[in-house]
Amino acid sequence: MLPPILQRPEARNQQGTPPTISAGTLTLYQFYDVGYAIDLDHAQACLPEAPARRDQPVQARQASSIKIAQPPLHLPIGTTPVRLSSYSFDGTLRASMYELGTIALAITLTLPGETRWSQIAELLSAWQTPPAELVERFHEALEQLEQRIRPAIIRPAPGAIVEDYSILIVERLTQDATVDLLDHPVVYAALMGEQRPLSPSTSSQLMSLSYCIDDLALLSWNGALLADPEPLATETAAALIEFANVELLQMRLYDADIDRELPRVYQRMSAARRRFTLPLVRRYSDLLHDLQQLVVEITEVTERVDNALKVTDDVYWNRLYSATLSVLRVQVWRAGVEQKLAILRETYSMLYGDAEAERAIVLEWIVIVLILVEILAALLNHH
Repeated sequence: MLPPILQRPEARNQQGTPPTISAGTLTLYQFYDVGYAIDLDHAQACLPEAPARRDQPVQARQASSIKIAQPPLHLPIGTTPVRLSSYSFDGTLRASMYELGTIALAITLTLPGETRWSQIAELLSAWQTPPAELVERFHEALEQLEQRIRPAIIRPAPGAIVEDYSILIVERLTQDATVDLLDHPVVYAALMGEQRPLSPSTSSQLMSLSYCIDDLALLSWNGALLADPEPLATETAAALIEFANVELLQMRLYDADIDRELPRVYQRMSAARRRFTLPLVRRYSDLLHDLQQLVVEITEVTERVDNALKVTDDVYWNRLYSATLSVLRVQVWRAGVEQKLAILRETYSMLYGDAEAERAIVLEWIVIVLILVEILAALLNHH
């Protein structure tokens, strides 16, 4: 039986000083949308000399329950110097390309030995407003990668929204006390980039999960902490968290697209009503076509997102993935998209109904006129 996975920090003993990190990494992510979709096989063919690979999740615990329709294409890019706050690193840069049209860039920093949680807080605080040179390095890598795989990008269109995230992986602590990290408010605050302890209302929004007694996943909306003696399990957890961020980016992008399109639809409706048209010429034909195309496209994309990754069975990975979606508020964004899609569908139905009613009225008048013509013709012939 799995232990409880949603444990609230205020319910725990919050005393003492947490052990420092003797070995670990900090990975900084940025997620970009580059187009409607990426043909991953074609993209891999565009990188013939690169060690790009596509893999299903590693077989850690019950990872066979994770089903990815189109496994992402992973590409190591190389090392790059990184300065974050007052610390310097030789970061390792890599890219993950997703069929949904998203590219995730990640820089992994190896933490120095005996890293204190105050240092983690300082690093993650600096990441909340990334240095210009670090942002520029991400953009350079994105532009270079886009140029190389451009033939594989379907309907290229850079998205205006960029998501960022961080994953702190604790490989070893100075004490054998992984689960005890939950007892320390300093750890929660550090994950949020805060030097001071969080209030109970804020810390309760973080979620903690454990599979065994010596592992921990602590999730927040801007970063995650993973501590597990099994490296493959950590790799699987990081992959699920990465994909959840891809899903968040997709929902945010299409929510913004609908927000942008709705005012245009209403403006075109008003213009169509004022415009004179000949009888039987459908006043809203162009608008109805464009509206239907928009609804179909967004519906198709949300279905692609739903089908891109499935976690079958009620196992730990299912719970971790669901918890990550919850912390990132993906379902809130999805609900917003569904609600606005419903508005678009209702608008389409209303316009289609108006067009049909207008057409029916015109046909009725034509019938009346034809009857009158026949009556007049009969009267004239009678005389």
